Amino acid sequence: MYRGMYRRSFFFPGELAELTLAIIAVYAVFLSMTGFTLNPKWLIYIFILSFLVYVPHELAHKFTALHYGYPARFKLITEYFLLTLISAIPLIPIKIIVPGTVLIYTFGPIDRVKNGIISAAGPVTNIVIGFAALAYGLMGHPLAISLATISGWIAFFNLLPFGPLDGRKIASWNIPVWLALMGASVYLSFFI
Repeated sequence: MYRGMYRRSFFFPGELAELTLAIIAVYAVFLSMTGFTLNPKWLIYIFILSFLVYVPHELAHKFTALHYGYPARFKLITEYFLLTLISAIPLIPIKIIVPGTVLIYTFGPIDRVKNGIISAAGPVTNIVIGFAALAYGLMGHPLAISLATISGWIAFFNLLPFGPLDGRKIASWNIPVWLALMGASVYLSFFI
């Protein structure tokens, strides 16, 4: 059933609309952290930053799952989406960015190695974006340093080895890979 749906298109019906709502929620959270302003350049910069730290992460999970033959789709999770929107209220000090997740459709368990690789795809994407932004920032583009740090922070959070986070699945697959990714995310998050 699902295989035919993603052969015609990489996206399920409604998936791009849900991803769009998710990025709007992420954008609202980042605006609340940086201060709402009417400066068009700043609004565009924050949108680009929000897009780059969130969408490639989710799509990396999706396309890695598709690579292994698993139908996968981004799904907005109502409770998490609302929690993300509440986090966008400027006076709330703790910001949570979890408007949705990539669901993998399978009739049996996913192989531990494949599940680890699919889970690693998102944080790896953030780490690559982070180091690319850092290199760009070191050439004299200070806003790129913000992108590097936030990309590292998103990777770090996702690499925590708890609950449904990517880190638990990666660590159960390969501890050295998890440690390397965690080290790179810590560097980007806290040392630049």
